[in-house]
Amino acid sequence: MPLRVALGLLWLLPFPSIAQPDIQLGLETMQSVSDLYHLVPTDQADQEGVRTFWDRMDLMSDLYQQQTEALERGHDEAAGELLDEVAAHVSDEFYFLYGQELNDAESYALAELSLHRYLELVGESGPRYHAALELLHEVSDAMEAERHLLAAHANAERLGFRDCRGCPLMVEVPKGTYTMGSPATETMRDDDEGPQHVVTIDYRLAVGVYEVTFAEWDACVRDGGCERYSPYHENWGRADRPVINVSWDDAKAYVAWLSGETGETYRLLSEAEWEYVARAGTSTPFNTGETISTGDANYNSAIRGRTTPVGSFSPNRYGLHDLHGNVQEWVEDCWNDRYRRAPRDGSAWTRGECDRRVLRGGSWFVMPWHVRAAARSSAERWFRYFTNGFRVARTLPDTSR
Repeated sequence: MPLRVALGLLWLLPFPSIAQPDIQLGLETMQSVSDLYHLVPTDQADQEGVRTFWDRMDLMSDLYQQQTEALERGHDEAAGELLDEVAAHVSDEFYFLYGQELNDAESYALAELSLHRYLELVGESGPRYHAALELLHEVSDAMEAERHLLAAHANAERLGFRDCRGCPLMVEVPKGTYTMGSPATETMRDDDEGPQHVVTIDYRLAVGVYEVTFAEWDACVRDGGCERYSPYHENWGRADRPVINVSWDDAKAYVAWLSGETGETYRLLSEAEWEYVARAGTSTPFNTGETISTGDANYNSAIRGRTTPVGSFSPNRYGLHDLHGNVQEWVEDCWNDRYRRAPRDGSAWTRGECDRRVLRGGSWFVMPWHVRAAARSSAERWFRYFTNGFRVARTLPDTSR
């Protein structure tokens, strides 16, 4: 259960005065302690002890779990009945505040149910009627975006391929030519993003739809590969989150294992290939245009404060996810602080400071200018950090010859 929702469930309970200090310490998301009193009619003030209070909290958590499971089974009516049961001893305002918390926790279906119930109960005279309407529109937009995202994932599975069970999902990107680097007029650019130069990708290239996940990395470790190194997940979860705390050398160990497992030649992208697929036919700072928002990508640590599961945001025109933000991605190239004499054929630059390797895309931790398509960074090839991951590529056979 998301932390914000678990904390939000505390708001459902009668407020026992002897437990107030404990609640104040735990409710990080509460606007003010007075919100608790607004939810509970004064004639229902609870004077029971701490043990009973925590027993009731467990009960409310169980009811929330039942409500979630009812929605997952498609039993919307049962979920509504459970919501009524949870809120039986609180004021109408509970429905608005509960919907607000659920929206923040990205539990949109339940948020929509709760907000609709609030509007039905209070009508236009409700003190938060207009705020509830606005929030309901926000929830509806988020649900529509989720539907589009599910369709994008299904399309990727249909158009992409995997070379083995548990292998990364790959998609072939179109051939093309683009201008690598940023113009001198681009806001917040660095000198290492120039000079701009034309690069041509005239070969068949397949790229990972998603960043390599913990699940994919862990498969390598279970098979005895990847030096049996198990990166720390920072208590954010493993599974479909991008693998982090991996070095360039670690990433190379993974592609070596994957190549041996599949009989195909997997590798890291070159820096030129990475920018080509990140731009996906655009020439703006972001593949979303001149600007980007935290609804488009995972950046700015103040917003989410961690990685998100791969594919949590809409793909670019090439069907690839998370090129902006989430984790910055190791590429093959040695570090060079200018593009003078850089390869123009899509190949990796294997001369320069080769003890340092290039990282691209920015991460969940940085500000938006660091997730621009042209933005560059580097680190020692052995460096492991909780912002660093990678995705894979492979050159496909040219069937036209």
